[in-house]
Amino acid sequence: MPCNVIEAINHDYEQKFDLLSQALPSRFTENLRRVRAELSLLFTSTHPLVLSHDDLCEMNIFVDPNTGHVTGIIDWAEASILPFGISLWAFENILGYMDSQGWHYYNNRDKLEDLFWQTFEEAVGGISETDRQAIRVARMAGFFLRYGFVWEDGVREIPAKESDSDLRYLDAFCTTGDNPL
Repeated sequence: MPCNVIEAINHDYEQKFDLLSQALPSRFTENLRRVRAELSLLFTSTHPLVLSHDDLCEMNIFVDPNTGHVTGIIDWAEASILPFGISLWAFENILGYMDSQGWHYYNNRDKLEDLFWQTFEEAVGGISETDRQAIRVARMAGFFLRYGFVWEDGVREIPAKESDSDLRYLDAFCTTGDNPL
């Protein structure tokens, strides 16, 4: 991918995180600051850029009920090439659910998460500590990019407000002290 495209994505993310830092409630400030400070880890020659689905939620994943195998993924309209890990918010959503009481993980969450990362590491031939840190930063950045903005009139992204339901997901995954980078 041309350097100017990568630089443009990096610049866009920097602007978005600067905006979120000013607009979101203070309980997110520390994690926003840390993500913003380490964004450069996602734009190195060693951190992969991958095809990312911008709306990989349960409504867009078809699963065979008899086998549990994924049979299809729809709604690729917003797909783009992004740093690996930005879409890990979708993986987290598979491990639990949100209801009126807040976020709940399924009882087998730890086992599923361990299996995912074990399989991933085997597939890529291992992960260095630098890679792990970049993935943690990308994961947290993905939460903020997914749930820190809402669409105004379906036209443009604006920072979520306290009254927006998306903040419940940020509360579950991104408050200060949670999910350290």
